[in-house]
Parts: sequence; structure tokens; C-alpha cells
Amino acid sequence: MQFAPVRRLSDGALAAAELRLRGTHHTRIDQTEDLLRAAGLMSQQVAAPTSSVRGTATAVDVADTLPLLVSIDMDVTESFTDDDLHPLAKVVVCVSPDDVIAHPHRCLRTIADARDRGRLICVDDMGSTENALAMLPLIEPDIIITPPELLARMTDPDMADLANALQAYIERSHAVLVAEGVDSDDLREAALTAGAGFGVGALYPAVDDPRGFVGEPVVALPDAPVWNTPRTELPTPYAIASQGVRPRRGTKQLLIEMSKSLEAQAAGVGHSMIVIGTFQHKRHFTTETSKRWHLLSEATGFAGVYGVGLEDRIEGNVQHAPLAPEDDLVNEWTVAVLGPHYAALLSARDLHDNGPDLDRTFDFVQSFDRVTVTQAVNSILSRFTG
Repeated sequence: MQFAPVRRLSDGALAAAELRLRGTHHTRIDQTEDLLRAAGLMSQQVAAPTSSVRGTATAVDVADTLPLLVSIDMDVTESFTDDDLHPLAKVVVCVSPDDVIAHPHRCLRTIADARDRGRLICVDDMGSTENALAMLPLIEPDIIITPPELLARMTDPDMADLANALQAYIERSHAVLVAEGVDSDDLREAALTAGAGFGVGALYPAVDDPRGFVGEPVVALPDAPVWNTPRTELPTPYAIASQGVRPRRGTKQLLIEMSKSLEAQAAGVGHSMIVIGTFQHKRHFTTETSKRWHLLSEATGFAGVYGVGLEDRIEGNVQHAPLAPEDDLVNEWTVAVLGPHYAALLSARDLHDNGPDLDRTFDFVQSFDRVTVTQAVNSILSRFTG
């Protein structure tokens, strides 16, 4: 076990210590990063050093004065217990955006459960893919650890997009931004430019014995958990968005064009966007619509479609999932787009007038309020377990 100091970038003041495991001295897995890389190549996980927090005297000596951050992987959070932890240690559940893209329904449920157990949520893989940013508005982390390449490639367009999106999220939520890879004073300056308040890296070496930190003054990390979207008991996007908004009436033909407009805006923004659609029944997700959403999924970070009769599968990059016939969501047609800088929702309630298909009428609402759109997206995704 090692203790990696988390320091304030402006003055080097100590804020916390992250517990890490490393391999045997003088081997190729000596450092934590090398151990994690080797474990990944073997499809293994590095266990969190939890038992050492209470059982090792050096950890107990500092836990009363220095916050200890114990990171656990999202895949093991349900089976993890706090019995071996020092009461003041903070459990941080690490979430990979790639996992959320691959299994959005299961991961979002796990994140909600972790929050209910008082755990902090951390994203530490933001630079893994160009789609990773799309998941940030749904994960809503308390702590974000930026990848080392952000500091080394600050002038690259994709890194600039990442920095801008992170600042938009931090301004809304007051999340803690920690720069990884602060290995020199020049990189410390780059981290400050990127908007990070704290950092870890070779400039702040990890130690085996944390008692050397005891004499240092400790500055407080920002309060966590940070602000995140309030939960709602309202069951569907239309129910959520129609609170305080007067519905209008329109035909299916009109709503199709309005939906296409939202889809085009999402595609124009690019890979940082989520786009979600509910189509009532499979027959409404026509071949033409399927082709359009396939192109949309290539341009955005995540695309999901839902309806009675749709199979639970991924077609191209589009996530399909079935609705239960008795689900009230079957009575609604919704398109929602959500990203770092833009949010929009169109949700329509079928009046079941049984006229010609394009002349069918709906009561519909629109919203560009981020909280409303986020709640609507979560109300859809929370229905699924895959």
C-alpha cells in the first residue's frame, strides 16, 4: 500500500491522500500505474486496499487528521462493505464512461445505489474515447480526475473540447477537478490552465509511510457530494416536462419534423451528445427512421431507442431495448438530447384518435431546461437492467 498525496495546485497544500496498491519493489509492476496496466492486460482487477485502512497502524495514525480516499471499481461496489474501513475514510466509486456507454441502464442503477450508501462518485477515464464526455451529464460525478494527456496536449482540439466541457459541468455542480500526471512544475501550470484545483503525480511523490504528512496543515477539499439532478417520482418524460408547462397539440407529421430538428442539432454538436428516443411500438421505428438513427449514432456519443417489440440489442451503435406493453411510456413519443452545453426535450402524449397515421394527434411539450431533460432521460433509462 502507498499513500499518494492530493495537493492544491496553487500552493502545494495537502488536501487528502489516495490509497493505492503497487507491486513488488524493483519489478515491472513496482508503480501503481504499471500494476493497473498489467492487470488490465490480464482482464483482472486490482483490489482496493481496504483492509489496510483500519489494520495498518500508519493509516490509523493519520486518518483522524488527513482524509483518506479509497477507490473501488464500480463492478465490485455492491459486494463491498465498509467493515474494514476507518470511520473517516471516504469510499470513492470509480466509474468509467466507456462502461456506462456499453451498459447504461445497469451502470446508472449502480451509481444511484452507491450514492444511497453515502459513497462519492469519481470519473477517472475521461480521455479514453471521444464519446466519454457524453456520459458526464448522466454520471454527475463528485470528483473528476483528468487524464495525463490533457496536460501534455492542451492545444489539441479534442483536449480543448474536453477542458471546455469539464468547466461547464464544474460550474453547474462544483465538482472537484483533480489533474493526474502533475509530474513537473510546467505540468502543474498546465493543470491550472485547464481549470483543475488539485493534482497528483510525480511532483507530489507517493509514500509508503503517511506519518510524514501529519505535521502539514491540511486544506479542505470542496464539499462532497456535490450538486446533482434532484430525483423525481414522476414516471415518464411527458409527466416530468408538463409540470408548469402548458401542452400544445400537434399531428404526427409536425412532430416528426420537430424531432428531426432535435436530432440534427445533436448530430451537429457531435460525440459529447446523448440522444434518446421512445417510439411507442416497433412499427413506428420504420426503416427510414432506423437509417436516420444509425447515422445519428455515428455522430453522437450515445443513441438509444425504446419501444414495444424492439429487441434488447445493439444495432450499429444504436442501443435498442423493449418497453413492456403495459408501461405507460408506451403512450408517449419522446426525443431527448443532452450534452455539456445543450439540453432539449420533445415529449408527446398520444391521444389515440385512430386517424390516418400522419394525422394522428398528440399533446406535446418542449423543454430546454437541463434538470427537466436530465430527469426525463433518467426516467427512460431507469426502466432497464441490461
